[in-house]
This record gives sequence, structure tokens and C-alpha cells, in this order.
Amino acid sequence: DAAPRLDSAASSLGASEALKADAERFRQRREALGDAGAPVGPSPIKSVVNVLGTVLSVNFVVIFGLFLWFLSGVFSLYALDNDAVINAVKAAFDPFILPLLSTHMGLTFFSYGLEKTFGVDDPEDDGGFRL
Repeated sequence: DAAPRLDSAASSLGASEALKADAERFRQRREALGDAGAPVGPSPIKSVVNVLGTVLSVNFVVIFGLFLWFLSGVFSLYALDNDAVINAVKAAFDPFILPLLSTHMGLTFFSYGLEKTFGVDDPEDDGGFRL
């Protein structure tokens, strides 16, 4: 290995000086930018995505409850030979359940599109495979 090696004391002194120089350059650049370098609040798009996330989370809980209602209707129909619960689910499907599912799917696609279009970072994104 042809690279020069520094002993640990000299290496930490060099790293300390480099860190101080970087901090000074950062300070100078920040002063040159003036107010343009000041931190700003969350972007409006990030706020919209956050609200959509909250709405979709609540919507998911409601949909899961409706799914449990459907399963109880199936159980009631086949195990108890009572079709009252499944008939109630069928009656609620067109006016309530179908629009809820459609809205949930539409908002999911809309939120995904906003995140990809405007580059809102997902802190839980592990960089895995995406379609």
C-alpha cells in the first residue's frame, strides 16, 4: 500500500482541522445566502401527503371493520343458517362500501403520484424493489 500513513495523534489533529475548515466554509456560504439559507417549514405537498396518509390510515381501519362485518355475515350464513347479516352487508355495498373502497384506492394512487412527482422522501423506504 503506497498511501502514506499518519499516526493516530497526527490523524486526529488533521481530522479536527479539516472539520473546523468545513464548518467555516459552511458558515461563510450560509452568510452569503442570507435568508435564502434559512430553514423553512414543510412544503405544501408534504403537508398534503401527510393529510392523505392520515385519511388513508383511518379509511383502512374502517375498511378492515367492514371486512370483519362481511366475514361475520358469511359465518352467520353458513354456520348459523341466518342470512340477516350478509343481507345487511349486501344492502350497504352499493351506497357505502363500494364508494369507500374506490375513494381509498383513488387516494392511494394520488398520494403515490404526489410522492413520486414532487420527490417527498419516505423515511421508511429501504430502497427495495419497486414496480
